[in-house]
Amino acid sequence: MDYQNTPSRSRRGPFDQPEPELGAIPEGSGRTNGLGIGAPLARIEDIRLVTGNGRFTNNVTVPGQLRGYVLRSPLGHARIRSIDVSAALEVPGLVAILTGEDYAKDGIGNMPCVSIPPGIKGGPYVPTPFPALALDTVRCVGAEVAFVIAETAAAAVDAAERIVVDYEPLPVAPTLEAAIAPGAPLVWPDAPGNRCFYHELGDQAACDAAFAGAAHVVSARIRNQRVAGNPLEPRTCIGRYDAADGRFHLTSSTANPHRLRLLLSEHIFRVPAHRVHVVAGDVGGGFGTKGGLYPEEILVLWAAWRVGRPVKWVCERSEAFLADFNGRDQIADAEMALDAEGRVLGLRVEVNHNLGSALGPSTAHPPLVGTRMLSGVYAFPAMHVKINGIFTNSRTLTTYRGAGRPEATLIVERMLDLAAGKVGLDPVEIRRRNFIDPGQMPYRTAVGETYDCGEFEAVTDAALTLADWNGFEERRAATEARGLLRGRGLSCYIEVCATLSDRMEVRFDSSGCVSILAGTFSYGQGHETTYAQMVHDWLGIPLEQIRFVQGDTDIIATGRGSFGSRSMTVGGSALRKACDNLIGMGARLAALMLDVEPEALDFVDGSYVWTAGDRRSVPLTEVAKTSFAWKGSAAYKGGPPKPIPADLWSGLEGVGHFSANPQNYPNGCYVAEVEVDPETGQVRVDRIAGVDDVGTVINPLLLEGQVIGGCAQALGQALLEAIVHDAEGQVLSGAFTDYGMPRAEDFPRMTLANRPVPTRTNPLGVKGGAETGTIGLPPAILGAVLDALGPLGVRDLTMPLTPMKVWAALDAARRTETAKETG
Repeated sequence: MDYQNTPSRSRRGPFDQPEPELGAIPEGSGRTNGLGIGAPLARIEDIRLVTGNGRFTNNVTVPGQLRGYVLRSPLGHARIRSIDVSAALEVPGLVAILTGEDYAKDGIGNMPCVSIPPGIKGGPYVPTPFPALALDTVRCVGAEVAFVIAETAAAAVDAAERIVVDYEPLPVAPTLEAAIAPGAPLVWPDAPGNRCFYHELGDQAACDAAFAGAAHVVSARIRNQRVAGNPLEPRTCIGRYDAADGRFHLTSSTANPHRLRLLLSEHIFRVPAHRVHVVAGDVGGGFGTKGGLYPEEILVLWAAWRVGRPVKWVCERSEAFLADFNGRDQIADAEMALDAEGRVLGLRVEVNHNLGSALGPSTAHPPLVGTRMLSGVYAFPAMHVKINGIFTNSRTLTTYRGAGRPEATLIVERMLDLAAGKVGLDPVEIRRRNFIDPGQMPYRTAVGETYDCGEFEAVTDAALTLADWNGFEERRAATEARGLLRGRGLSCYIEVCATLSDRMEVRFDSSGCVSILAGTFSYGQGHETTYAQMVHDWLGIPLEQIRFVQGDTDIIATGRGSFGSRSMTVGGSALRKACDNLIGMGARLAALMLDVEPEALDFVDGSYVWTAGDRRSVPLTEVAKTSFAWKGSAAYKGGPPKPIPADLWSGLEGVGHFSANPQNYPNGCYVAEVEVDPETGQVRVDRIAGVDDVGTVINPLLLEGQVIGGCAQALGQALLEAIVHDAEGQVLSGAFTDYGMPRAEDFPRMTLANRPVPTRTNPLGVKGGAETGTIGLPPAILGAVLDALGPLGVRDLTMPLTPMKVWAALDAARRTETAKETG
């Protein structure tokens, strides 16, 4: 993605793009040298990372550390009769074996669920005890049964293999389909029908009336499969307990260190927060998977306290398929009512969302937030949504890139495609007839969400142009000449981004360099670059004099981390306020140095200037150095020294806070074209075009990388990825040999652009940009495959669109057609 009004950069092959118009960008000195806001600056942190100088958790070795290993349940549901560790105690190097009984005796707390609000319509939810080690019952394959601590990882594994657990198998409901079936085994005895919670959105009476007067009704069951996050860096954590000051120290590959400190202090160890210290260094991806507390982070701290030495746990790649919390996994039964001209009158949706076997911190977030977006970018006058949180005998579910919004977008876009076929409209035309018009903004949807801005039809038109929509027939003819099928699909999306508040700090040192102390947390997003660009833009400080600090709860006062595309909105806006506060603080000292009143100074290009007088000026960096003056006096260019007030005699700093209330709504349109081999069912995505509205663009190069990465994960889910359980709850996709991760050869040319409509919900005009492709692209790929197969009689498919699934659908369609012909 390149953008007008930004400096040129080297071209990068298949991602060269036309340059759409750039929206409003906050002015500042950085705009003049091509390094500030809006500049496609390459990531500063990459030099460290690609030269092997990153500091990931597995690079950390603490003197005297032991290694931990988790013994996991091989059964999907069972009662633990006994655990015999006698043979394991004979392994050389073994230090300790901890079980659920030890955990309970020590009074360690349960994993909390903090994602279910008190206002859910169905009344109280069913809470689940979630200790870091199972006490008497395991409810999924992979559940933690014992924690083995030894001098080496090999010794820990050897000891774990000698532990004998006597299990009494219990009935299993490992999938959504099994758990919601009549008479299904109960995961928790106090959750009838395996339902944890129920919630409603919209107006049932208004929706019923809309359906009563409809000319057309379409219905469908829409499946969004379970997927694994699979970050490049597997989870790793090191626990240490300092008996001298009674503090727990955790080093973890987490994406949210301050959240871990809060949960560990308040819910697990029940100690003051200052007694829990969490550090996260470089983190190799997260995508929501690393956003919350995990049992292993509790275990290493508890074990370190127990044995008096640091304990390290490293997740193996295959173990991650059992240990990591998964994402998606939803069944939606939807009905759409339309008038004779194809305008939607009402939408009914009942969602069954898999929560897994126990509630983790963020388990309920995807269904409760995602369903808020079921109106999409359309003016649906009536809606009624039912949400069921369902327990299954499977690993706990959590947020995964998009967290509920990809599921909602798939429902809306699939229903519109079905409606277009029912009414006899082109997929583009049915969307045009239902778009929210910019003149209707702010627009309150039928489920209570208020969009502040958006130009949805214009974004769609830009995507159609970028995709060469009108040239499709020529490309289809060329494809068919090679014996293949070609189809195209269209998807429009909107998502809700940014939540909660955050704190950012900007602090000068005595040399005139500045440090950014970030409450957000970067695990691949490039904050070290984008925040530096902002500070460079606003304060005029050279990039090489800006330091970025994050991830240490002893250094950063507080923070919310990074999730839900919140960092540029919440963190960036807080950073703006911090810089403004610092400028205001420095103006008082600059006025002393220039012998004028602070109100008479303007801040221009990194200097305080007496614009109403003789234009005397002093750079901010000189002001910052003077604030550290040893004797507390200020003088500039030979002027007489003046005493510095006490509050200005210890360095310049600024603190800013920002709360994302209201939130913002990125949106866009994606078009995909596919080729399908009818003989093998193989699907190849041939072209992807996408236009996003993420408001003000801070760094177009980094935004491009985010969108491409999101598209990669979307393609993986659409075509390849799925966590699969058998009837007993065994994970059949427990390694990369079974779980279909996309490879470089799977990706086509991506033609991507941005059409920004800056929001007024924050001072930067920024909307979230990290999840756009993940949310918008899957329905376009599904629509494209069904468009290609439609002439052969295939009307419906579910993701992932594997060759076997596509071939089976084609074979069934051929058999049906043959049966018709033969009577």
